[in-house]
Amino acid sequence: MAIRVHHEDRLTWRKMGDIPMGWMRDHIDPTELEGHLSFHEPGGANRMQLMEMRLKPGTLIAPHAHDEDEIFYVVEGALHWQDKTLTAGGSLYIPAGTVYSFRTGDTPARLLNFRARADHSFRPAA
Repeated sequence: MAIRVHHEDRLTWRKMGDIPMGWMRDHIDPTELEGHLSFHEPGGANRMQLMEMRLKPGTLIAPHAHDEDEIFYVVEGALHWQDKTLTAGGSLYIPAGTVYSFRTGDTPARLLNFRARADHSFRPAA
């Protein structure tokens, strides 16, 4: 396997609201649809996935879970989860199947999301 380099100015960014989501759209807060994402690495069955999200202030990530463990790393801004606030340099590990939700702070947020393999699962909270 070859080493791949991802230059920031060459990433493909998509507005989340422009991505076809089908039934999932009904379970996503409208503020999240205003955000943008880019896959540095799309991942595969045995390849890591790295996604970057750029979210507006006050964006709500509605309660949901995924099939894979994931780590959020705060590059810029803040992430409010339960009674905790994570700022740049902070991270949040979320085990597979764990329902979570968070809101961004008063300034734009830039987050990195790491997963061990490609995972586009989405399980909204009941």
